[in-house]
Amino acid sequence: MTRYLAPLAALLLCAAPLAAQAAPPLDTTATAETTDTIFVRAQRMAAEGQGDAARALVQHEIDIASAGSPRYVDALYWRAVVAATAADAERDLRRIIIEFPLSPRNEDALLRLAQLEMTRGENDQALAHLQRLVIDHPTSPSRSRASFWMARVYFDKNQTPAACRSLADAAHNTSPAQVEQRNQIDFWMQRCHGSDTSAVASTMNDSAPSSSAPTSSATVSTAAPSASPAAPAASTTTTRTTTTVKSTTTSRAPSSSGRYTVQVGAYPTRASAESHRKGLVARGVDARVVGSAKPYRVRVGYYDTRAQAEAAAQRLKAKQISVYVTEAEPR
Repeated sequence: MTRYLAPLAALLLCAAPLAAQAAPPLDTTATAETTDTIFVRAQRMAAEGQGDAARALVQHEIDIASAGSPRYVDALYWRAVVAATAADAERDLRRIIIEFPLSPRNEDALLRLAQLEMTRGENDQALAHLQRLVIDHPTSPSRSRASFWMARVYFDKNQTPAACRSLADAAHNTSPAQVEQRNQIDFWMQRCHGSDTSAVASTMNDSAPSSSAPTSSATVSTAAPSASPAAPAASTTTTRTTTTVKSTTTSRAPSSSGRYTVQVGAYPTRASAESHRKGLVARGVDARVVGSAKPYRVRVGYYDTRAQAEAAAQRLKAKQISVYVTEAEPR
């Protein structure tokens, strides 16, 4: 794992508190919309060791922005960039990818989350975030970086064919102007001599980590058929497991007065949300789709207190499911 930590910090940039360990450079992964001078100033302040002042500046922007507005989501992202701890950064990044999936900041948040997972050795979680970026944003400029880091994780997992296909995808989507990234791709491609890199399009289909939770409509639709096994015995087992989980959820999440819930995804179409819900149900998670217009949210449980919701979120996270605790919808 340590083999890619140094170049990872250089290319994807460490999420801030890392400002307490080493001054982070300006965020070159940001989109064109993120050149706002206030946020650039906050990042520069964090890089110069003025973390508290940088966070206060960004927090002010959050306080005055309309909840859910582009400015608000931008501020959430930058609060993660200058966060004091990795946990604080992760909380805001997860909120962006789950609560605001249509935001231009979604791609940056997925890249940074993958980076955090990689630095602590959670390779499957990192792959889930990177795969989601490639699937949900196939024409994004961020795709080449995501594919490159997928390849690095696959190499670390000794999955050379998958790594080489991801490298080929990264090379295909890297422009000649991206000289540094192209040089790194060429360096790592030396390990692919003799490997088949022609099936670039299949990278996402045959290399998804089996332990990861579905994080997009594409991965969900792959997992969903397992909910209808042909063998009666398997069907009985699945039903018994689902019943147990539902019973546990009900006992800890009253359905009549719960103020909080755990959100596990949001989608631009109801079909995608339903696909995610079905995939979760197949795994024994009692999920529901909320909303009559996009984004359609996929949520689990109703909880009287935030502490109960956080505990449920941790159980879901242990199953490799991206989660975010929020207030439950009116019923």
